Amino acid sequence: MNYISFKINKDIKVKKFLEKNAFSKRAITDIVKAGYIIDDINTSNNQDLKSGDILKIPIEDENLDYEPIKAKLDIVYEDFHILVVDKPANLTVNSKGQESLANHIAYYFKENDIKSKVRFINRLDMNTSGLLMVAKNPYAFAYYQKQIENNDFYKYYMAVVNGNVNINRTLKTKLTYNEDRKRYEVGEDGKLAVSQFKTIEYDQKNNISYIKVDIKTGKTHQIRSQLSYLRHPIIGDMLYGSNIEMDRFLLHCYEIKFKRFIDRKFIDIKSKPSFSQYLI
Repeated sequence: MNYISFKINKDIKVKKFLEKNAFSKRAITDIVKAGYIIDDINTSNNQDLKSGDILKIPIEDENLDYEPIKAKLDIVYEDFHILVVDKPANLTVNSKGQESLANHIAYYFKENDIKSKVRFINRLDMNTSGLLMVAKNPYAFAYYQKQIENNDFYKYYMAVVNGNVNINRTLKTKLTYNEDRKRYEVGEDGKLAVSQFKTIEYDQKNNISYIKVDIKTGKTHQIRSQLSYLRHPIIGDMLYGSNIEMDRFLLHCYEIKFKRFIDRKFIDIKSKPSFSQYLI
């Protein structure tokens, strides 16, 4: 079993200390009920902590929930609580019935003695590449999910569209699923999706525009559907109106920014999209 350990520097109640160290309300409730360790003594409930105490929060061992499959992982960041990988296109995150990134993460966990389920904090479509975060324990997962809910977890995407597209606007639409067309479309009864679009560069040689997208909500196919609605479908995204066929569409999560679990240090991770092979 692993532990999250703290050296206490002032007198404080356990609940208040955990709250100050970014644990979620639910996690705090679970911890004080299930128990923790103060100076090698097991205890529970909302005890008093004194300066100099060593507090240990147990992280229960878990069985892997995906079959481990050996594959190369492009790891761009790792700490005790999370792993950030650069996902290639043409790889599903965790779809059943096919080899997925979850299988590769499970293998990494197995080889590195990380006794945890695979918990994805953000997700990407199969044909979208870029930065993907995985939690190594349920406390970190709850913390980062809360950041996403509060819009304090920043995700920036790069989309490539045809033509000289000059855009700098925030788009709010309601997206609903069209069962016949198997895609999400703007509709009155859909779920609110908010994205900020801004042109970064126009490539005159290839007659394409690079669009930065800052998503404020995390709806399925949000960027793809909204760019299609604006009549600028992502290159290669045949489902949403592109007339260019390729084995992926040109959408990449190139930057994530967040406050790290427990110490709340601001972390900024970037990834360069590999679109050049598709732009001749």
